[in-house]
Amino acid sequence: MGVNNESLPQGCIEIRLRKLEFLPWNNPDSIVDADVTAYARKGRYVMLLILFLIGGPANVINMAVFCRQGLRDRVNLILFSLSLSDGLYLASTMVQYGEEMYLQFFEETNGGAVLKFMVNNHLIGCFAFCYVSFTLSAIIACERCYCVLRPLKYQTLLRTRTMAVIIITVFVVVLGLYFIVVLRYYFVCAYDPELGIKMTMLSHSEFYRNHKDLIDYLDSIFYGVVLPGSMTIAVVTATIITTSRLQQAVAWRAETSSSLSPREVALTKMLIGTSVLLIVCVSPGCLFRIACLFLPEMNTGQRNQNLYLTCLWTSEVFVFTNSSLNIFVYYAMGSRYRETFWGLFQSKAKIKNNEK
Repeated sequence: MGVNNESLPQGCIEIRLRKLEFLPWNNPDSIVDADVTAYARKGRYVMLLILFLIGGPANVINMAVFCRQGLRDRVNLILFSLSLSDGLYLASTMVQYGEEMYLQFFEETNGGAVLKFMVNNHLIGCFAFCYVSFTLSAIIACERCYCVLRPLKYQTLLRTRTMAVIIITVFVVVLGLYFIVVLRYYFVCAYDPELGIKMTMLSHSEFYRNHKDLIDYLDSIFYGVVLPGSMTIAVVTATIITTSRLQQAVAWRAETSSSLSPREVALTKMLIGTSVLLIVCVSPGCLFRIACLFLPEMNTGQRNQNLYLTCLWTSEVFVFTNSSLNIFVYYAMGSRYRETFWGLFQSKAKIKNNEK
């Protein structure tokens, strides 16, 4: 029976749910059923909230510490930038998910006004701050590698001004390309007049339809595999070389005293710790995205959508972990960081005492 378009709510498109044999989330052939996916979604929100409560203040403290130590120092500058990127990633993601968390736990629905606003205004492009962090972490690992291999030359070749240019370029390029990717979707109102069901759903934009090949490449290949994969390989390679060379330098103490200072040795060990954290947290997501390239049924709207979402959410928790826990590596392995960290609070205590 035909339906007059005038019966559609204003701004909605017409859909026919009864024509679907089954919906993607309750496909009987799916490896993961809908109930498991629902629990995974809620578990992901709990973990993200806990990590945000840790990582949000932690990154602010990190930035304060590195500012206190001086941003004219090349390493302090890039570590400050890394903490800034991590903090912005955590904050923007929680803005996006905050309302969704509430809806999931208290109203059992998906997609609120905040998410719709962010998607339609392309603000979810801020998710790319995590890719900025991957790239900065790789630069840190390579910088330490070069420092250990060429301790007498790296000071003149890698100046603070050069590092600042590199950091700005990373922010502009990585963020800029990702904001092209997020032009892919927009939220629309969908209405089934036969069942009387109204829902909000994602739809492909006209921009995506006109530039499908470019956006698919950037989303699936570049940001899905190439960028995180190449950065992880760079970090692993640089960390192995740095660790091996550092052990030799420490063993040959007399030679070390004239080439690599004890401060550089301590700093290098601390940054190796951050590299290990990155490798552990980013590798699962890289493997997952590579698997998706060879398993087309693992995607939204496909037979194994539930498995795809569960793996995606798990990898997201790992990325959140990487952006939240660097402070513990800095504190445990950096004596100068600990000294500056406590100096921040001692200064505040002195100011309060003087006011009294």
